[in-house]
Amino acid sequence: MSKKKHTKRKTASRIVLIVIAAILLLSAVVVGMCLFNERPAVQAVATYQSAYFDTIINVDDDGGVEILPQNKEDAKIGLIFYVGAQIKPNAYIPLLAQIAEQGYVCFIPNLTFNMAALEPLAAEEIISAHPEIKSWVLAGHSMGGLTASGFADDHRDTIDGLILIAAYTNRDMSDAELPTLAIFGDTDGVMNKSLYEKRKAWNPADFEEYIITGANHAQYGDYGKQPRDNDATITAEEQQKQTSDMILDWLSRNIAGKEHLQ
Repeated sequence: MSKKKHTKRKTASRIVLIVIAAILLLSAVVVGMCLFNERPAVQAVATYQSAYFDTIINVDDDGGVEILPQNKEDAKIGLIFYVGAQIKPNAYIPLLAQIAEQGYVCFIPNLTFNMAALEPLAAEEIISAHPEIKSWVLAGHSMGGLTASGFADDHRDTIDGLILIAAYTNRDMSDAELPTLAIFGDTDGVMNKSLYEKRKAWNPADFEEYIITGANHAQYGDYGKQPRDNDATITAEEQQKQTSDMILDWLSRNIAGKEHLQ
């Protein structure tokens, strides 16, 4: 091989390595930006506490949120909520506080990088720490809903109900005896509605669906606009109120009325 050809090959190899290194660096930057791009609540916790004075709102040192009814000693049903991707727990206080006001204990665990998929077993610690709770419901928004469905499927003997908000199950749970509620908005621009329809066959037989007119993907939480989402034609307050009302009605019929809670 001539010296000239050898030099050309070395130059080409270096260029390939430089391109690969640049791609890896760019990928790392993009992933890092995604993981650390947190979406917190737009208001302070004290503001929410003033609005929902019939609840007790506690924020842990790690950012996890616990919302208790004032008569917490009588509360026997717990709801664990998995956040949507990159959304901080405090953004869902307005939605869950309306549920806690009616006697339910709500927990929003702080997840690694606020990504439910990175910490799917977060509910286990909460359940273990609260033996006084007699019945558990798992809920989640968007990616949090997908992760919640996997946990519910793996813990059928522990979880009594599943709530999917702008989400669908990631498991075939058609043989599960698990009351399941799905809620989404007709202006949602983020949820894959085609996949949602395909996954309907995976839902348990005891499945209910509610579609909120004018609701989008983001307004279940109080964190502002979300990329790729459509504008809602109702306010965030109205969307959260309709969602909480649907959840409360479903809980009263499927969880609170169970004979083992009497």
